[in-house]
Amino acid sequence: MMSRAYLCVSIDTECDKGKGWRSQRPMSFNGIHDGVMKRLQPLFASYGAKPTYLLSPEIVRETKCVEALRTIASSCELGTHLHGEYAEPGAFEPDVTKEFQRDYPFEIEQKKIAYLTNLFIRNFDRPPASFRAGRYGIGAHSIGILESFGYAVDSSVTPNMDWTTCGAAGLAFPDAPTQPYEPDPKEPGRSGNARILEVPITIRKRWLNALPFVGSRIDPRWLRPTRGSADALVGLAEDEIAQARRNAPHRPVILNAMFHNVEVVPNLSPYAATEEQAARILARLRGLLSWATNNGVSVVGLGDVPEILGR
Repeated sequence: MMSRAYLCVSIDTECDKGKGWRSQRPMSFNGIHDGVMKRLQPLFASYGAKPTYLLSPEIVRETKCVEALRTIASSCELGTHLHGEYAEPGAFEPDVTKEFQRDYPFEIEQKKIAYLTNLFIRNFDRPPASFRAGRYGIGAHSIGILESFGYAVDSSVTPNMDWTTCGAAGLAFPDAPTQPYEPDPKEPGRSGNARILEVPITIRKRWLNALPFVGSRIDPRWLRPTRGSADALVGLAEDEIAQARRNAPHRPVILNAMFHNVEVVPNLSPYAATEEQAARILARLRGLLSWATNNGVSVVGLGDVPEILGR
């Protein structure tokens, strides 16, 4: 009997952006009130799917955003997403010297995660179970800090990606598993003995990635509706399921798609300047959800994965 497959759709949920991912000024939240409430959540509800919204600090701090998200909390999972530049009130621009979470000293990173976690608890009356580092910048202290605050799942690792080609020196996960695993506390991209579960984003290599010189400059295949086609997303999902079943026939297979809430509303991200472009992203997501429904692949929250795997 084949193992069952599950799909997580994990959404980095942030304030409105624009070209170059710079925050709009004054800060605005159409990506919540239009993107999440009017576009994304009705789509997920139509498939009986449970998305995971990973909330950045400025979202958890904004009263109207919190009020809106509380109305859908029973039909989705709400987790946290640390963009350090928003971790304290009034800090709306990034510290370019510490763009990634891994760049912060232990005490500063702990303070930022504590601020975000406690703010979440105050506004949603429960602790978050799932987390993703901003810009996937998980560091050597992050796993231990997350465990100390009771997180069950991290989802910051991007298998087969080498961010050093984008200027993020030292941030690479070339050998990270594509299925959930217990990470090494100091090297989250490797298996270890941490209590928290790493649920990596589903990213698989292309054959072109094996080519010398050129291969490192070509992005691998992401389970992400931002670009490409619904058929390509389905093909990637099926390839990951087949490989995971070959490696561990009786273990449930976990897929993890990701994108940003602001991608589905025009002019709030670099990816959709027009209504038509935003609609295409939603259409690709709809295609993935339709495939999941038709193939018995349940759409679950990141925080559900430990129980699914019997942890």
